[in-house]
Amino acid sequence: MVDVLGIILLIIRWAHALAAVVWIGGSLFMLLAARPALRSADTGGLVSRALATEFRPIVVTAIAVLIVSGVILTVDRLTSDAAGMAYTVVLVAKILLAVYAFVVAWLQPRRRDRPAGGIAGAMTGPVALTVAGVIVIGLADVLTWLFEKGLAG
Repeated sequence: MVDVLGIILLIIRWAHALAAVVWIGGSLFMLLAARPALRSADTGGLVSRALATEFRPIVVTAIAVLIVSGVILTVDRLTSDAAGMAYTVVLVAKILLAVYAFVVAWLQPRRRDRPAGGIAGAMTGPVALTVAGVIVIGLADVLTWLFEKGLAG
């Protein structure tokens, strides 16, 4: 007998992971390759703005996929006996960090005209967004490990 629900959850898990990879991978590319290259080129910021404009719909789509798939996967995992207290604590940390990243991503275009300095700028800049995303991906691996540990008993 085919486990249709299992296959659907597998597809949702794949979409969730793919959206995270696209968003955070794109952010890493922009931060580590595009920004330095564009700073050294005399473009007057036109190419940088064009890249950001093209990347924004990808980020918005990734966030939508992450939210929808994340809710479904959270319900699935939390209704299992394998999700213990440690799993729940790490999941809450992951969700809070993801919400922070979503807010920072949402604020990015609004900051372009008037960049914030100091700690506010550091906490809402592209580096903070990318670091948060990388940590969220790491927490996803911790959650998988905790869940598999809970399944093993």
